[in-house]
Amino acid sequence: MSESTTLRGIFAPVLTPFTPDLAPDVERWIAFCRQLLDDGCHGLCPFGTTSEANSLGLDERMEMLDALIAAGVPASQLMPGTATCALPDTVKLTAHAVQSGCAGVLLLPPFYYKGVSEDGIFRNIAEVVERVGDDRLKIYLYHIPPIAQVGYTLGVMERLHAAYPTTVVGMKDSSGDWNNMHNTLTNLPDFATFVGSERFLLQALRLGGAGT
Repeated sequence: MSESTTLRGIFAPVLTPFTPDLAPDVERWIAFCRQLLDDGCHGLCPFGTTSEANSLGLDERMEMLDALIAAGVPASQLMPGTATCALPDTVKLTAHAVQSGCAGVLLLPPFYYKGVSEDGIFRNIAEVVERVGDDRLKIYLYHIPPIAQVGYTLGVMERLHAAYPTTVVGMKDSSGDWNNMHNTLTNLPDFATFVGSERFLLQALRLGGAGT
């Protein structure tokens, strides 16, 4: 992964086209990724909510990422989602993204079981960091409670950033709640905060936001 600065700009979530037999259509997907970059996006967020990542197998996700990079899309412009419900699988996908040279990863909290304590969420993300064990890892916490039904509180983000200041470097807030975004931007000014909806982009940029 990139060594120095955090990411900024427009990182587009990427739709995943499928073939009639429900396999990912990798050629069309790569073409779409190229189109997004050619149209001016600064980077891409494959394997997030829009990508239907949780409908893809681990091997499919890793093979698609390999194919995208092999096709000439720079890994330095990629922030793939790597979270799953299983910690070992999340570690595997995250380590693969690091080894592939991706600029960062988008990481959901553990999202299947509800009512997880703040300490439990902290320990889950900390365990990913420790097991990957690579200083190149840059994590952007993915906060989307309308879908995941689990999110990151400001306290958890502050604690993670304090414990891993060069690894947990930002977040994507897709909550749709401007007050929550404002709170993060105000209290974590050195955090790279992306907003999930462009309708909040200008307001966020005025407060030091990283993009969308």
